[in-house]
Amino acid sequence: MKLNQEQTQHIFNYFASFDIKWYELQLEFTDHMVSSMEEIWEKDPNLTFEQVKQFTANKFIGDSSFKTIEKERRKILSKELSREHRKMIAKYLTFPKIIGSVSLVYLAYTFSAYFVSPQKYLAVLFSSLLLVGLPLLYYWWKSKEIDGNQFLTLQTLNPHLLVFSFPSLGMNITIQLKQELLEYQWLVLLFCCLWVVELLFMITAIHIQKTTIAKIKKQYQLS
Repeated sequence: MKLNQEQTQHIFNYFASFDIKWYELQLEFTDHMVSSMEEIWEKDPNLTFEQVKQFTANKFIGDSSFKTIEKERRKILSKELSREHRKMIAKYLTFPKIIGSVSLVYLAYTFSAYFVSPQKYLAVLFSSLLLVGLPLLYYWWKSKEIDGNQFLTLQTLNPHLLVFSFPSLGMNITIQLKQELLEYQWLVLLFCCLWVVELLFMITAIHIQKTTIAKIKKQYQLS
């Protein structure tokens, strides 16, 4: 026996009452429970909706922990995001896109000659990543909800760590190597390469954000 739309919505609301705020998990749990209920009802049509619901709910909740599933899903999404990032970065390090990356390194290294202190120049260079990160933060904040629904996938895309950790990491390392930067010019070139890689992470993160949001809207038919 198939559940009608009203009954399916009742199950959806049931899972929402467990403080499961992520829309894709709400739908996943709902689909799973609805399928289980239909199987039970098919075997025993004399059961009422509430009886089937209670029987299925006891088994479903007993077999799984919502928080554990959410935690595992978050890990999976984080791994997928990291893998996607690495794949996109790799494309910029292959011909012909690598020409643009090498040109950026060259320009960044060339501008260092206009600064008396390499450490101060690199501090300015890595600070510029904060400006690049502002659109990333704004776009994430603007789109973290779609039609009033929150998605774990979008939460995983939270760029705060990316935006603030990269600049601070670069600046902290250059502070520690202040004297070495004066003695070894190749270190400046190395940090310019690191800056370009971090810049590519920022750029690709914006692209991943946009494509992910577009996929979610298409998959769940949201505006």
